[in-house]
Amino acid sequence: MTNTLPLDIAGESICKFPVRFAGELRARGPLFFEESLGFWVVSDHELARQLFMHEDFHMSPNFSGNYSSDVFAEKYPTCKQFRDDNPFTDDVRHPLIRKLLVKAFSPSALKRIESQIGAAIQAITRPLLSKPGVVDVAQQIADIIPYAAISAIMGVDRLLQNRDEFLHHAKIMARMIDPTLSPQEREVMEQSAVFMLRELKGLVAMARQQPGEDLISDFLKAADEMGGLTDDDIMYSLMALITTGSTATAFTLTLIVHALLTEHEQRAWLQAHPEQIDQAIEELVRFAHGAKFAYRFCLRDTTFAGQSIRKGDTVLISFAAISNDPQVFDHPERCDFTRNNKEALSFGHGIHYCVGAHVARTEARYLVKSFLDYAPAARVLADGVEWNLFNFLNREISCLPVDTGH
Repeated sequence: MTNTLPLDIAGESICKFPVRFAGELRARGPLFFEESLGFWVVSDHELARQLFMHEDFHMSPNFSGNYSSDVFAEKYPTCKQFRDDNPFTDDVRHPLIRKLLVKAFSPSALKRIESQIGAAIQAITRPLLSKPGVVDVAQQIADIIPYAAISAIMGVDRLLQNRDEFLHHAKIMARMIDPTLSPQEREVMEQSAVFMLRELKGLVAMARQQPGEDLISDFLKAADEMGGLTDDDIMYSLMALITTGSTATAFTLTLIVHALLTEHEQRAWLQAHPEQIDQAIEELVRFAHGAKFAYRFCLRDTTFAGQSIRKGDTVLISFAAISNDPQVFDHPERCDFTRNNKEALSFGHGIHYCVGAHVARTEARYLVKSFLDYAPAARVLADGVEWNLFNFLNREISCLPVDTGH
C-alpha cells in the first residue's frame, strides 16, 4: 500500500493528540508500509497481539536490515557487547531469564520491592508537593523516579559509593536503541557503556560477596538454584532492565500526572474511591502511554496479514493505535477509571511481556498516591507546558509546571 503523504511520527498529532493520530493510521490500513520511513506500521490491536508472539519476528534490533555488527564492533565495541549479549533477545537464554524472574520475584520479594519503591518516591515527592509552590513534574519528579527506584531495588545505594555517577551513565545508556542518535552522541554512549560494564560487573561481584535485601541478590540466588546462567548473564540482564525501564517510564509518569490533574472528574472519582487506584493506574497507562512504538524485526521473508515482508524489515507497532482501537475500547478518547482494561497491550503480550511491568505500575501508583495525599488540589499551569516533538521513541512533555495548590 503506497502513501502519498508522509507519516509524521515526530509532530504534534502523535504527541498531543494520540487518538487523532491513531485514526490517521487506521485510515491507511491495519498493516501498511510507510515509504517515508522505510518501515511497516501496525495499527490494529489484534494484529499487534499476533505480532508480539509471531515466530517470524524478533524484538532484537540485531536482526534489523539497517544494523551493521561490523560498524558497531569498530566504533562502539562496548555498546555492541551490551546490544549483542542482551539475554532478553537471545532465544536460548531468554526462557531461562524468564524462569529466573518468576523465581526471584517471589511474593515476599515483590512486597519488599514495593516498599522500597514507595519509600524512594515519597522521599522525592513529599518535600515538593506538601508546600506551596510550582513544581516541574517532568524534571523534578518523573525524570528522577525510575533511577531512584533502580537504585533502591537493585541495592545500588547499599553497594556503591558512586551512586550518582552510576545513575548518570545509566540514564545515557537508556537511549541505546534510539535510531536518531548522532555519531557524537554514540561516542558519548560508548564511554558510558565502558563505565557501566565495569560498574555492573563490580556490583554483581559485591552482591555475590555481600548478599542483602535487593534484586541483584535475589537474581544470584535464583540463578544458583536453577543453573544454566552465569554472573555475566545477570549483569547483562540488569543492563537490559535499566535501558528498557527508565527513560520511557519517566515520560509515561509525566503524562500520567498530566492526565490525572487535567481529567478533573476522574481525579475526583479516585479521591472518593482510593481503593480503586490499581484499576485507575491501568487506565492511566493506556490513556497516557509514553512510548510511541514497539519494534519487531523480520527474521525471514514471510507473509503477515496478507503483506509480503522481507527479512530485516522493521515493523512498528503503534501504541497510540492499539491503545485507542474502538473495536476493543469503548470511547477510547475518554479517560475512564472504571474501564476494564484486560485487553490492553500497554506492556506487550506473550513471551516478551514487559518483565518490569510490576515495577512500572508500582512507580505510577505511588506517584499518583503522592498527589492525592500531598497535593489533592494541584493544578497544571497549561501555559507553561512544553512538548519535545522530536523525540523519536517517546511522547515527551519536557516541562510540566504544576501549582501544588497549597
